[in-house]
Amino acid sequence: MTPPSDASVSTALAARLASYRETTIAALGTIDLPAVARVIDKISEAWSEDRRVLVFGNGGSATTAAHLAEDLATYAIPFEEPRRLQVLSLADSPSVITALGNDLSFEDVFAEQVQQWARPGDVVIAMSGSGNSPNILAGVDRARKIGCCTVGLTGFDGGALRERVDIPLHVDVPAMQNAQDGHMVIVHLIIDGFRARVRGELHPDDAFDAGETGEAGAP
Repeated sequence: MTPPSDASVSTALAARLASYRETTIAALGTIDLPAVARVIDKISEAWSEDRRVLVFGNGGSATTAAHLAEDLATYAIPFEEPRRLQVLSLADSPSVITALGNDLSFEDVFAEQVQQWARPGDVVIAMSGSGNSPNILAGVDRARKIGCCTVGLTGFDGGALRERVDIPLHVDVPAMQNAQDGHMVIVHLIIDGFRARVRGELHPDDAFDAGETGEAGAP
């Protein structure tokens, strides 16, 4: 059997990459921007009213949740501003996750942390590509019982999570990686909108340039 030539491998890879890119671009077009704006409103209210924002997910979604929490805690609010946003990613402590998973069950690892940290009126953001992860659903159910505003980032058909949250942020694509690509864009939409809202409140006389970019600590 003759091995494929370098040219054919390169052509096949290029076609695959182009297909992936087009699938992701199409998925991004399904993001509900008014729903994203509602989430920004809720986070802004949390900041104004000294409430908390809790975020969580499994696997790749855990890292996306951590990214959102980090940007909300640092990049979004000027460092000279004393009023901070109380935000916590519930997937970030291996010791807590393994203790709860060992002593109770893996299904309880987020619900028990929500019970510990959440208060009525807090914002709880859950991320699940399938929308059907039992520990994600349990965490959202606990948040709803406490009286939190719940948000769910989903892919595929949205699963049970899409129907259980107050604000669903759905990326309509039947592939996990492309759904997670969409979730990261949603995260940055939230950060950009919240950052603009914060600066508009702190400096109402200064027009905020929505195209402004930069790393944490930039003006």
